[in-house]
Amino acid sequence: MVEVWRLVRNPYGRAAYDRLQSAGVTATLMTEYRSGLPASAPGNDNAVTTDIVPPERVARIGAPTAELRPEEAVVAALDGDDPVGYLFCSVGETHRIEPLERERTFDGAYVRRVFVSPDHRQRGVATALLSAACEWAADRGARTATALVARDNVPSRRLFEHNGFEAARAHLYIRLGSLRVRRSY
Repeated sequence: MVEVWRLVRNPYGRAAYDRLQSAGVTATLMTEYRSGLPASAPGNDNAVTTDIVPPERVARIGAPTAELRPEEAVVAALDGDDPVGYLFCSVGETHRIEPLERERTFDGAYVRRVFVSPDHRQRGVATALLSAACEWAADRGARTATALVARDNVPSRRLFEHNGFEAARAHLYIRLGSLRVRRSY
C-alpha cells in the first residue's frame, strides 16, 4: 500500500489533496505519542550540533515559521553555520491541529514539524533534535512530551518510537461536507 504522506509530498498529489479538502472532504488518522521527560534519546554521533535559534535561521530551508506560537522554540540542527533540520517545541500552549480541525492544549511539551534535509537523513539528526527539544522543555518544567503523527508517516513514527515515546491513543477525524466524525481511542 502506498503511504499517503508520500502521495501529497509532490505538487500534483498536494493539489489533489487540497482540492478535496476545499470541497469538504478530508480524513485523518493520527497517533498520539507520549514520553516522560527527559526522554532517553541516544547521543548525537554526527557532525551536527543543535541549538535554539530565531525562526529566520531555519526559514531559509523552508520552515513554516509563520505558524509559530509566541512561546514556541525553534530547535535547529546545524552543520557548521548551516541549518540542516528543525523542529518546533512548546510547553503548555494551545495549538490548532489542522488535520483534526480542532484546537488542543498540551499540559507538557508538544513537539511538531520535525524536518531534516534529505542529504542529512539517516544520520541521527532527528534524534538529536528531539533530544534537544525534550531537554529544553524539561528545563521549563514540562514532565511529559507529546507528538501527533499521521498514522501513515512511518519515518516520524519510527523516530518517536525509537526514542522512548509510546503510542498513547489514536485520533480519527472524517469530514464529508457537513458530516463530521471524531473518535479517539
